[in-house]
Formats: sequence, structure tokens, C-alpha cells
Amino acid sequence: MNTGAAILPAAAAAAALVDWWAVAAPDASRRQVEVLAKPLTMALLVGVAAVAGEPDAGVRVALVVGAVLGLVGDVALLGDSESRFLVGLGAFALGHLAYGAAAVQVGFTAWALVGAACMAALLGFRFVTRILPGARRMGGPVLAGAVVFYGTVISLMVITAWGMAGAGDSAWLAGGGAILFAGSDWVLGHNRF
Repeated sequence: MNTGAAILPAAAAAAALVDWWAVAAPDASRRQVEVLAKPLTMALLVGVAAVAGEPDAGVRVALVVGAVLGLVGDVALLGDSESRFLVGLGAFALGHLAYGAAAVQVGFTAWALVGAACMAALLGFRFVTRILPGARRMGGPVLAGAVVFYGTVISLMVITAWGMAGAGDSAWLAGGGAILFAGSDWVLGHNRF
């Protein structure tokens, strides 16, 4: 194992913990910590995607592209405007497409049905009744359409992540991580709309 592959995940985890601490309390002094820790976490995860493991070259490129787009999305969402929200949403959507492309290259099994069931349950709970109408009220059909597009893309990412679950031991982590990502985004969408 190379040194970067050992140090970068630990550094990303530490930065994420600092970010979560900063976000946990609505204290204005913690906002500066979040503005630094959130992009630092994703920048370190870009490094993890670039050096960890031994994936095929196409998988590595897709993972790095996904992580870079996650960094762009996180930086965009540090602002509160609708335009920054749409930039962040678009960056995350493209990143999820890249992660889905990586997952499909690894392999695809019937475990994808687990991801489909999870997303059906997640989107079935208040997405149509609360999140989508809230997006329409706040930004009209453009924002509502963007939210539907994003919901579709993140669903595909979760399904493909679970679809590769039969491809090896670490593939289960991708399925679990995808569900956590989707759940986190569901909470953010619920709180925003």
C-alpha cells in the first residue's frame, strides 16, 4: 500500500469530522470552519480516488471525475442563492453519473434490486408530497424539474452501486455509501423545500 493511500482516507475522515462539528451548531464562528473543512474533505477524497486501490484505468478516471464534481458541488452549496444551488445540484448529478459509470465497469448483478428498493422507499417518503411541491413553490418548474432530474440520477447511482455488490468484498461499501449519500441528500432536500 502506498503512503498516500494510507494517509489520505484518514485525513479526509478527520476533515469530515471537523466539518460535521462546524455544521452541528448554528454558531456564526463555526461557519468559517465549515467553509474551509467542507472543500478540504472533498479535495482529500479526490486524492483518495486518485491513488487508492487498483481499479482499471476507466474506473479510476470515473471515480476521480465524480469526486472532483463533488468538490465543485460542495463549494457551490456554500452559498445560499438559487443559482449556486442549481450549480451544486448539476455538479453532483454529473458526479453521480460518473460514479454510476465506474460501478457499471466493475460489474452488475441482481443486487441492483436492493438499490432500487431503497430508492423507491426513500423517494416514496415525502419526495412527491413535500420536496417536489416545495421546490415548485420556491423556484417554479425549472427548480422542480432540476430536483426530479437529480432524484433520477442519484437513484441510478444507488442502483448501480448496489448492482456491483456481488463483484467483491469492498463493493458492499459502495452500496452502503451510496444509500448514505442519497439519504443525506434527501434530508437536505426536505430541509430546503
